[in-house]
Amino acid sequence: MKKVFFILVFVVVSLFAQMLNVNNFSAEVFSRVTKKPVTINLKMMFEGRYVEDESYKIIDALNMVIGSFYLEDLITSQGKQKFKEALKSYTTNKYSTDIDNIYIQKLLSQPSTQEIIDALKKEDMCIK
Repeated sequence: MKKVFFILVFVVVSLFAQMLNVNNFSAEVFSRVTKKPVTINLKMMFEGRYVEDESYKIIDALNMVIGSFYLEDLITSQGKQKFKEALKSYTTNKYSTDIDNIYIQKLLSQPSTQEIIDALKKEDMCIK
């Protein structure tokens, strides 16, 4: 009887779960090393109740929370975990969203044009 009850509850909860894909999200975060903003690109998935319907709230929270992290923190696995926890906590407290899981599929930092030029000069690959 207990197994049937748990299976029924699981099926009912699964019916309300949705996935929200956030592709090509870019934001500016600061680097501790260079003391300058760096553009990062994210691809994430959110799993929970009504996340597609409340996507605008999740995107707003993503914009707010990511700005409180340094690039160097987001690169480490511990930093990514703290970022996901902070994002989930912020969306729950601010918007009462019900996010079960957050999956980071891609997190890339893009060098600035000046950093590319400096690297080319360092390797003596620029035309003078």
